[in-house]
Amino acid sequence: MYLIPPEFEEFISPDCNRAAFIQNYLKQRNINAPIMPINGKNHIYVKFPLRQYNPIFKIKTIIAHYDRVPDSPGANDNSAAVFMMMQWAEKLSLMPGFHNIRMIFTDGEELGSEGVDQQGAFALAALFKKLGITNDDIFVLDCMGRGNVPIICETSVPSKSSGAFLKNYLALESRAEKIIKKASKGKWYKMATNYSDNAAFLVHGIPACAITMLPSEEIGPDIFPQTWKMLHTKEDNLQHLSPEAFEITGRILDGLAELKTIADS
Repeated sequence: MYLIPPEFEEFISPDCNRAAFIQNYLKQRNINAPIMPINGKNHIYVKFPLRQYNPIFKIKTIIAHYDRVPDSPGANDNSAAVFMMMQWAEKLSLMPGFHNIRMIFTDGEELGSEGVDQQGAFALAALFKKLGITNDDIFVLDCMGRGNVPIICETSVPSKSSGAFLKNYLALESRAEKIIKKASKGKWYKMATNYSDNAAFLVHGIPACAITMLPSEEIGPDIFPQTWKMLHTKEDNLQHLSPEAFEITGRILDGLAELKTIADS
């Protein structure tokens, strides 16, 4: 059973400087994670040794936003995913072989309620497009700390998307489904959600798949999940998280590290 460490409570405390916390946590584990400022947002880029990348296979960009709305602990949205990724970063840094993981903690996702172009990841996605980084596997983890069923977030792709984009997006989604299905021993679901940084990439024509988590009893055609009702409130706290969600998230992350897709496919 996964035990949520004491540091997590510090991370969700009201006065925590979350960017500094992430950087210090990783620095203590000999991992460099510089700030990547873009349009007033402070994204954090985790730097792994170059030997841990193999150009034959796709880079897998894993994203989780670390910002939270004011007056909410943000335990599920999005501290759980961020904390699991920090722990995973240490594991990746010690791998003797390659993993091809690009890890970014984004800032400003919660501004997306004002429109996707206000998300911190919007300018990040624009930079990816400008640099020609359009063939990564991009996975966004959001609200991963509660429940036992991983969810592929159904997202409306831009109406003018090309056939090539749709093909790549469906292939990416298929890879995500295989990983979450294995991580949850067959339990998984696909449903529409109204959040996540992947929308910023989709509007720039870059395939990106978002993954979240819910309790099985909160999934159904006529159910608005209680988990979602708690987001952005004081109830998004440690008491409403579930260790099983952390365990499944850990297995999803390990599955992403193991994933190998030929770069030109």
